[in-house]
Parts: sequence; structure tokens; C-alpha cells
Amino acid sequence: MSYIERKKQILNLLDESGSIKVESLTKFLYASSATVRRDLARLEEEGLIIRSHGKAMRVNLYADKCIPYGQRKMVGSLAKKKLAEAAVRDHAREGYVIMLDASSTALHTVEYLDGINDLIVITSGINTLVELMKTNLRFYSTGGRAINESSSFVGQTAIDALKSFNADICFVSCHGLSENGFVTDTSERENDIRSMIMKQSKRKVLLIDENKIGVNCWHNLCHISNFDDVYCNSHLPPNIEKDIKNFHLV
Repeated sequence: MSYIERKKQILNLLDESGSIKVESLTKFLYASSATVRRDLARLEEEGLIIRSHGKAMRVNLYADKCIPYGQRKMVGSLAKKKLAEAAVRDHAREGYVIMLDASSTALHTVEYLDGINDLIVITSGINTLVELMKTNLRFYSTGGRAINESSSFVGQTAIDALKSFNADICFVSCHGLSENGFVTDTSERENDIRSMIMKQSKRKVLLIDENKIGVNCWHNLCHISNFDDVYCNSHLPPNIEKDIKNFHLV
């Protein structure tokens, strides 16, 4: 059984019971205690569970909260870099206007955008702005209410700023991809920004690593079929992948 399959079963169990002992998980999954503990450590890094005294407890993904940026940045960083590199290589062109959300995955596109002539980059990400300042790229910030945990700008000011621009393409990510193909997040405010970024962009690109598969947060951005391109480092469930216009396995 793969990690993705074990992850799905662990989260389903925790959704039903709230918490479960490690020894119970080993019996249910027919897996060694070492495998289960590695899985739980990984799920904790992803912000999905909390481990305490030999038990795993589900983190509430149904409250409107932002996952700390530092935590998001650590999870799957190598995969995120590869996704960003592939997406920029395939789609970014000289003279383009590009929108980026505040995700740690979209931030990785900056190093690959640097060096392409005559680009304009617009972002709601505070850390993305810091990286853009190290480049020769022309860039704009949405401004707006700053959220410390997610290092992002949100609110009406940010939305109004995005309405002032028309982009050729956008690169965005999310916190989860539900079993029925909805792109989900723990923050309604960040999804409001992503929604406007997508509305103002001709081509919409989703960058999603395998850690997001099967994670159903409380707020839906949209169905995955709304994106023109989806980049992932793992195949998605067949019922989801069939609805994607252009799927890219990286």
C-alpha cells in the first residue's frame, strides 16, 4: 500500500474518531509501527494531524485559518521546485504579464521567471515579493490586509488591485484536492484572492504536489476542470484526471 493510500485511510479514520492510537493504526493498515510513525510524522509536517502520547489527532481543517507559511514551505519543497520549473518552461514567454498567488509553490516560479525578458509579475504573496526584489523583473504587489501566518495580502484592497490588471497566465496552488476533484483550502480569504487572480488571467495553471491529494479542506476554490493546465508529481485518481484539460506529470 502506498503512502497516498495509507494517508487516505488514516485521515478517514481520524475524521470519524478524532484521534487514534498508533498501535491501532498498525493493525488497521497491516503496516509496521515504523511505517505508521513515518506516515504520521509526514502528516504532521503537512499540518493535517497532531501527534501526542502515542496518539494521532486530526487538525481541524474546517475553520477559516491560514496554514503558517514556514510550515507550507517545508513540505515537498523539492517537488514544488520541479513543478514550478516545468510550468514556467512550458508557459512563460517574453512580454507576458503573470499573476502569482501567495503559495510556497508559486514562489518557486520566481527563480525560473528571472531571466525572461520584459515580464510583469503581480502577486499577493509577501515572501514572493521578497524573492522578486532579488531579480531584475518588473513586479507589482496587490497590497491589502497582511496576514502574518500565510505571508499574504487579502481583502478588498487586494481584490480591487487585481481588477486593475489583465494577465496572460497565472500560477496558483492550494492546500488540498478533494476526492471529487475540488481544489480546497483552509482560508476563504486566500481563496477569494485566487479566484480573482484566475478571473483576470487568460490561462490558469494549478501546481499541486502529491501531499495535497485527498485533502478536503472546508472551502472550495473551484473544480479542477476550471484550470487549463495541472502540474503534479503524481498521477491523480482517474475520476479526477479525466476532467483535466491538460495534465502534466512532473
